[in-house]
Amino acid sequence: MPAKQRILTCALDELQRSGVERFSLRAVGVAAGVTPMAVYRHYRNREDLLAAAGEEAFAVWKARIGAIKAAHPLDWLRQACRSYVEFALDEPALFDACFVLRTSVERLYPADFIAGKSPVIALAVKRIEEAQAQGKLAPGDPLEAAMSLWAQLHGLAMLHRSGRFAMKREDYLGLCARCVELVLTGLGARR
Repeated sequence: MPAKQRILTCALDELQRSGVERFSLRAVGVAAGVTPMAVYRHYRNREDLLAAAGEEAFAVWKARIGAIKAAHPLDWLRQACRSYVEFALDEPALFDACFVLRTSVERLYPADFIAGKSPVIALAVKRIEEAQAQGKLAPGDPLEAAMSLWAQLHGLAMLHRSGRFAMKREDYLGLCARCVELVLTGLGARR
């Protein structure tokens, strides 16, 4: 594996192990088997390496969403919502790199989302438009509907991560699914 990729892989591991606050280029270099100066040959600084980690994390997130094969748009949305919460639970460092860290790769509302720079939100918007065309969701702005779902899930994920839920994983996922149904009902979901 080339040194740059090895450093990036070790950076993701370091994020997973230490979190953003204690993320250390020195620790990444040690884990990659290179000197700290070698890290700087491939990444200008901590922020540059975190941005690369963000891009890599987004690729993992996009692959998770790409694995959803549901034909019905509301089923796809439900599965995507569950996948988001599972991503937060299973890959907290990657989740942070995608949705918590301020790097040069995060998407900003509204311009980036309107321009389709968030592939996952673009897919959600497409599914919402399909559901609206089928009469399964009420008419309305599909981007705002997607943002409502995302805000609900992100809030639940961050509350979980801050220790606000005393429940088993499946119970928590069930709560998240019920909250998604509340949002979908608010958007006029019909079975």
